[in-house]
Amino acid sequence: MTPPRVPLRWRIATVADVRAETPHAKTIVLDVPEWPGHVAGQHVDVRLTAEDGYRAERSYSIASPPEDGQLALTVERIEQATAALSSALDRAQAALMAH
Repeated sequence: MTPPRVPLRWRIATVADVRAETPHAKTIVLDVPEWPGHVAGQHVDVRLTAEDGYRAERSYSIASPPEDGQLALTVERIEQATAALSSALDRAQAALMAH
């Protein structure tokens, strides 16, 4: 079933769980209050400010299937910006916008 279309807006998310997939990749499960659900192939924009002031915004495909009812993103450490973002996501809140 396709979730209802809702206006795009930033939502505050907190990290609920982090699972190591490989030495260079983690799946980050986010708790997003009032998450309207998602469809296969959908992505979210993640925006955060780390404790050291580093700011980043990236787009990620949603790794969790819609029927799970949770939002999971798998992040691979490839470049410095991605490493900083995934490190910050391990311990920070993030703002999300679903597309």
